[in-house]
Amino acid sequence: MLLFVLTLRQPAVMAGLLSLGAMLTPASAAESTPQSKSHSEALDNISISIGDYIVSPNANLTLNTPYGSASSGDVSSHQVHIPPLKADFLLGHSQGFAFDYYGFYRQYSDSVSRTYSTDPNDLTFSANASVNVGLDLANASYKWWFGSGPDVIGVGVGAAYYRIRFGVDANAATNINNASSSANASYSSDAVAPLIQLGWRHAFSPNSRMYVDASGIEKIGGNLSGRIYNASLGAEWYFAKNVGIGAEYSSTRINIDSDGSNGTLDLRMDGPTIFLKARF
Repeated sequence: MLLFVLTLRQPAVMAGLLSLGAMLTPASAAESTPQSKSHSEALDNISISIGDYIVSPNANLTLNTPYGSASSGDVSSHQVHIPPLKADFLLGHSQGFAFDYYGFYRQYSDSVSRTYSTDPNDLTFSANASVNVGLDLANASYKWWFGSGPDVIGVGVGAAYYRIRFGVDANAATNINNASSSANASYSSDAVAPLIQLGWRHAFSPNSRMYVDASGIEKIGGNLSGRIYNASLGAEWYFAKNVGIGAEYSSTRINIDSDGSNGTLDLRMDGPTIFLKARF
């Protein structure tokens, strides 16, 4: 039976971003509606979101140790909560910056104990193992929006920073000659990779919208090669002038190979996200 423990690192910058948005908003915009008539009603001048990504990650970790290669196999955890943070800033009518971040750390362990009847002595065998996986992912991109009215299509290019940490610790023992063995190893590194984003926005009204987003990150060579893909479908509704809620369903695939064949990580996450949103 596997026991999973998740430590979340909620970003502590929401209040600062809200203050920044208020300072960056022109006084004339504060006196009018949040949407400027000069750009599509599917876009906001400034939009900030913080949410709860509810997933059951499926991971496959392989890590080289001094005693050989240790593999976790496909392991699915219980439901966990990951707090993503997003911020979008529109420049002019159809261009802007976008930022997003999430991070999590997960640890799971397994143990087994068996006694076998033998002649003349019983054989007792026990073993336990623990694996931990940590990931931080931050994206920054410059976006172009095409279209007017209620529908726009966006293309973004930028860079992604990702940091990964994983390790394994295992040991086994028997009551025959007090024999025991153990293996442990860990790895931590970070990298920057190019990012491409595609998106579509549709406004049913100035206060209700839906959207589709897709992004791809791929790095060849270096200390952390691999690829990260994400796709999401969502909707948002502003019940007040500057405050609203949103919901989306996302699917994320992560495949990372460390330098020197230290290890590999395959991670799959699928699930809904609930957002609290602010716009200016």
